[in-house]
Amino acid sequence: MKCLLQIASVLALGLGLAASARQPPQHAFVAPGPGVSESGLYAGERLIKISETAQPQRMGVDDIFALRRAGVRFVDITDAQELYQGHGGAAVAAGALPATLAFGDEVRKAIAQLSTKLYGDVLTPFTAFHNRYYDSQYGRQSSEWLQKQITQLVDAHAFVSGNVTVRAFGHKFPQASIIVRIEGRDSAHAKDTVVISAHQDSVNMWLPWYGRASGADDDGSGTVTILESLRALLAQGFAPSRSVEFHWYAGEEGGLLGSQDVALDYKRGGRSVTANLHFDMTGFWKKESTELIGLVSDRTDPEVRALVKSLAETYTRLKTKEFACGYGCSDHASWNQAGYRSAMAFESDQLDANTYIHSPSDTVETLDFDHMLEFSKLAVAFAYEVGYAK
Repeated sequence: MKCLLQIASVLALGLGLAASARQPPQHAFVAPGPGVSESGLYAGERLIKISETAQPQRMGVDDIFALRRAGVRFVDITDAQELYQGHGGAAVAAGALPATLAFGDEVRKAIAQLSTKLYGDVLTPFTAFHNRYYDSQYGRQSSEWLQKQITQLVDAHAFVSGNVTVRAFGHKFPQASIIVRIEGRDSAHAKDTVVISAHQDSVNMWLPWYGRASGADDDGSGTVTILESLRALLAQGFAPSRSVEFHWYAGEEGGLLGSQDVALDYKRGGRSVTANLHFDMTGFWKKESTELIGLVSDRTDPEVRALVKSLAETYTRLKTKEFACGYGCSDHASWNQAGYRSAMAFESDQLDANTYIHSPSDTVETLDFDHMLEFSKLAVAFAYEVGYAK
């Protein structure tokens, strides 16, 4: 049986490579040795949780990848067990959410700066990496490339860039998370942080190290959604009272690895995080369905969800609908587990509608940029209304 699975995997890879219409840049073909973890992350067994109530199980890399192929969502808690011990998820002190929406004029001026041009400009080369698997040189190279694009965007707005920093957040695997921080201008509130996030990695569900995984929607769409919102904010001279951070997480596909590292680091440091709004997949919806913004109802904060609903229905053309995402769904759950308030916006209310993900078929051509623009509006509104609130 194992032999048959290996043969099927090789055939899937061959078909995937043939199906890829876009030719990746030459550097994207640098690969680790056959079946070897680039970092040694999988040299031993990992501690895996597949539900809220199930006890974590030690698993080797083959069993972990079997979960992925079976569509079982999981969290790898090996290096973040502290978040799951005792009263994991206990509330952390944070600044208050706004009671009313008070910055409509500022939000609308910033929204007027938004366009879809950046989406294609960034996604075309970003999806040309053979994949963005976190435990490989593909993952490292794509992260370094993305950080360079972000740094150039920040540097292009020199009149505010002195108040903005861009840094890599390293992990035990090659791909780094990226954090942009816009320092708050109000000394009484600058230590409060607002986090807007997406994940940058992609994975082929059959052969993570070698399989083609364009990752346009999952989660290239979220990556450029928040990048465009950052561009518009900087162009508008955004100077919030609270500090506002944009995060691009590594290793989400490995069981929320990157976001757990970041959330645990913030919790250990006693960081005040007012709220996190996460964007995982914003570009695909079935045209026979109703176009809307999906709000994840589980492992999120009800007050933040209510605020996001209000922001969406005030500043975008779309209504919202809540739906359950399930265990290990995406990086918002890491913040929730750490005791911080979080919410997640999704491209629809149908979690598995996009059947192209985790394959060579998750391409730019499948995305609706106008739909994505509504999510960039939402990120801008969240940054203003929560970032300026006192």
